[in-house]
Amino acid sequence: MLNHHFYKSSHHTSQVIVLLHGFISDSRTYDKHIQHLLIQSHVLTIDLPGHGQDTSSHNEVWHFDFITKALDKVLSNYHDYQIYLCGYSMGGRVALYYALNGQSLLSGLILESTTAGIEDEVVKQERIQVDRARANVLDIAGIEMFVNDWEQLPLFMSQQQLAKELQQQIRQQRLSQNATNLAKALRDYGTGQMPNLWPLLPSITIPTLILAGEYDEKFVSIAQKMSNLIPKSKCNIISGVGHTIHVEDRAEFDTIILGFLKEEQNDY
Repeated sequence: MLNHHFYKSSHHTSQVIVLLHGFISDSRTYDKHIQHLLIQSHVLTIDLPGHGQDTSSHNEVWHFDFITKALDKVLSNYHDYQIYLCGYSMGGRVALYYALNGQSLLSGLILESTTAGIEDEVVKQERIQVDRARANVLDIAGIEMFVNDWEQLPLFMSQQQLAKELQQQIRQQRLSQNATNLAKALRDYGTGQMPNLWPLLPSITIPTLILAGEYDEKFVSIAQKMSNLIPKSKCNIISGVGHTIHVEDRAEFDTIILGFLKEEQNDY
């Protein structure tokens, strides 16, 4: 079973928000959010395959159906709750796939800086090759060399404006990951391996909150396109941040999430 931790709210609530992290991270990325979110709901954090304390077998292929079944096992313990699935980037892709294919009934979906897949088959195959090349770097050069390159991606340039202490915390969390596990994660469920879910978005009927940072122009466009296709969705573009909204403006992220949860609880 996926490594997970349940945090019980001291308030009377039927809600539980499930937090899924991004690539080369783990559930610790949400540590500073938990106490704030407990004001409104219980919190469940999960380490996805190849990350953090996960122990998924390397004999399995960690494709999206494998992850969905692994999430089914965890979420089956929370059927008495209103489950809100929240995912960032890679975690958002997993959350979106789960909303369409998972067994547990979701009360809401929160997607931060994520996509519904690559529509163009040529571009998709190109991305698979990029993911494999990055996996090879992890296998050959190791975690530190990979992290050095990862931190220079345009996607994360806005993180350079963060306090040095916070930048160092993010770097240490990346460096603490296992290179072999990350390489397998890239090969098995990297962006290129994600099925094209765009045609299925109109079938999502649960309330959905879609977030993107204003500096992250590619994902702003994706967020707006997704919102146009998901019937009960809201798109929120957060000013002054890039791809990692929950890291770059923790207070604003928490405020938005709490507002969404409170609004949906009132509607329940």
